[in-house]
Amino acid sequence: MKPTIRRLAGVGTALAATMLLMAPTASAVKPGERFRYGSLDCVATADAAWNGALSCTGTMNVTWRAKVKCYAGFTYYGPWQNNATGGTKESVTTSKCAFYVDDITIDTA
Repeated sequence: MKPTIRRLAGVGTALAATMLLMAPTASAVKPGERFRYGSLDCVATADAAWNGALSCTGTMNVTWRAKVKCYAGFTYYGPWQNNATGGTKESVTTSKCAFYVDDITIDTA
């Protein structure tokens, strides 16, 4: 029985490593642009006060948040979200960039 458990643990570890390596890479987008991250459809936005946000729709068990880079070089993060149950989740920063939001990236845990 013990060799079977060890074998299953090895398979589980290999599967977890494969899923980590297969995770999509995140690339920075400008406010107003849409992109796909795995099975999530996301849109990056910025409001009039230059607070960046990320809204993602779909079902994918990944914990993510908005990573907002301001023109002046400062980086801000929104609250963590998870779309495991589906629907639309939004991660809004309080970046208040001085000039404008340079780009927004999805940041995963």
